[in-house]
Amino acid sequence: MHNSLRTIGRIPFDLGVLKSFFPSHQHITDKARLLVSDGQIIRLKKGLYILSEEYSNKPHNRFLIANHLYGPSYVSMQTALRYYGLLPEQVYAVQSVTSKASRSFDTPIGQFYYTHCSAEWLSLGVQIQDEEDISYLIATPEKALFDLVQFTSGISMRYQCEVAEWLENDLRFDMDAISTMNINLLKQLAALSHKHATLEAIIKFIENEQSI
Repeated sequence: MHNSLRTIGRIPFDLGVLKSFFPSHQHITDKARLLVSDGQIIRLKKGLYILSEEYSNKPHNRFLIANHLYGPSYVSMQTALRYYGLLPEQVYAVQSVTSKASRSFDTPIGQFYYTHCSAEWLSLGVQIQDEEDISYLIATPEKALFDLVQFTSGISMRYQCEVAEWLENDLRFDMDAISTMNINLLKQLAALSHKHATLEAIIKFIENEQSI
């Protein structure tokens, strides 16, 4: 195998990138199949690949993969909340939000779920997270929490006791993190949401907690 292919690192790549490493190979899809069967690259979906950890000597980053697998998108909901240490339970599938149609992918790297949102919603509360040689898009803690409410059926709250019950007992949310939450961002999201009343109840709860 061409040694320079390792320069791709951990970033998913398409057949065009692979062709640039093997310009003399007439049928690049056949070459891709060979590399997959040899365990040197992994097929994520049609036309999208990633180097195997054994070949690259670098661990896969599922958040980076999620961004490339289907986009525009960003990692969110329980996945992001767990990443920030705000939920105690391990989250195995990667949850993302996208302005495209909702989809899911079952790959050798894991399962990836994408939930549709409006373009306006997509543009708020997303940040670039840098880790060593890669960067990916992930929701802020505030956005991840409100994404969870916005896109989960059956979550409806009006009273402060309901919000407290949901955060503390249902989610087992790290309540200490409430003190640092951005109220302005939460209000911008609530204004766009079809669950406006529920999000306003959560905002009121957070404001009350921050004032203590």
